[in-house]
Amino acid sequence: MPRIAVLGGQSAGKSSVLESIVGLDFLPRGDGVCTRRPLEMRLTHLHDNAKPWFVFPEEIPGKKFTELTEVRDNIIGLTDKVCGKNKGIIDKPIVLQIYSHTCPDLTLIDLPGITRIPIAGQD
Repeated sequence: MPRIAVLGGQSAGKSSVLESIVGLDFLPRGDGVCTRRPLEMRLTHLHDNAKPWFVFPEEIPGKKFTELTEVRDNIIGLTDKVCGKNKGIIDKPIVLQIYSHTCPDLTLIDLPGITRIPIAGQD
């Protein structure tokens, strides 16, 4: 399956661009660094108009999520679990499988923003 990775400066809109490709609003938002772990989104296009669902196969196996807020909260929780509550960035990715009629068959990778000057709590 084709893969696209996005990279750029912090708060440059990388996650927003990827959300527009997926066609769903589910990624964490906020000031400063939001993406602190790479997020590998494995998209699967559904041919019917079924409600989209999400699976974290490596971190929360066997559980299917249908609520966008639950997906967002789990991304935040899985990030905090590995990175801590500070602004640290870790290279261990979160894998998220997305099944929806709004997305193409594609893998997207949302990388943390490039940090030129570390902020408090960042290496």
